Amino acid sequence: MKVKKLVLVILGGLIPLGFLLYPAGYAVLTGCQPTYTPPELTPVPDYNKDLFTFPKFNLPEAKAPGSVSLTVVNIIPEYKDTLNQEYAGGAKMSTGGSMTKDMFKVFKSFAGSAGEDIEAQLVAKGMTTEGPFTLSEVTYPDKKGADLTVIINVIFDIQYTDQKALGSAQFVGGKYGQLYSGNMSVGIKVYYYMLEPLSEEKMWIKKLDLGVQDSTYGYALGQEQYVSGTQWVSDGCGGGYNQTNYAWRNTNSFIYDQRPKIFSDILKTAYPQVMKTAWNYFDVNEMLNLKMKSREIRERKRY
Repeated sequence: MKVKKLVLVILGGLIPLGFLLYPAGYAVLTGCQPTYTPPELTPVPDYNKDLFTFPKFNLPEAKAPGSVSLTVVNIIPEYKDTLNQEYAGGAKMSTGGSMTKDMFKVFKSFAGSAGEDIEAQLVAKGMTTEGPFTLSEVTYPDKKGADLTVIINVIFDIQYTDQKALGSAQFVGGKYGQLYSGNMSVGIKVYYYMLEPLSEEKMWIKKLDLGVQDSTYGYALGQEQYVSGTQWVSDGCGGGYNQTNYAWRNTNSFIYDQRPKIFSDILKTAYPQVMKTAWNYFDVNEMLNLKMKSREIRERKRY
């Protein structure tokens, strides 16, 4: 009888233990151990290649330097957009404008290349040049010694529509971000000016309308974790603890942004036409006639 009771006691302990050990034993015998699947990481697209190079303009002809009696101040192209009424002049970005900081860097590179190519055009036509300068950099002696000032101004109409959030992602490198997409249209009008250098009076204006380009863009804003609050969690026995809750929020930094690349490609396509039009517009004979009018303005204003 004692032996029988002992067996029952042992069985009573083994049966619950068997239930507890069954999952582990089953996993060992069958090899079906639970596996951890890491989250799929999203690669960061590279939209920064070849943003700041523009095709050189091939000069159709070249005269001897200084063979034409014209001295011209060459101004680096400036821009304004439809949300900014003052030209940035390559010095600052328009506050609240529709051009992002990286898009402004693209334009600054475009303006630098255009300024050098306009300089080369004027010299190839036999003129003497001063510059390229920003308008604020031109000194009084440079203005007084020049017959004309040439400027190219670019007006952009940049619109963003149908912007929407696509969800969040974990990127290669451990970054977390919120994905967005939208439509972007870029309208471009280029104005060519000739000014009397001292008064900066406009003597001649011509325009090139490059139309509107539509594109679809995407970008990702970086995200960070922050403490969103705390709450009391009961342990069911009259006690408990404060639980800290976390959430994600967007930062002001881009993980990637496709818009500067789109903007750069649009300007690259437009660049040869802008330069060819400048070559045709800045005609030597027409500029020699304007030189005489420039002298009349100085005499009238007594410079």
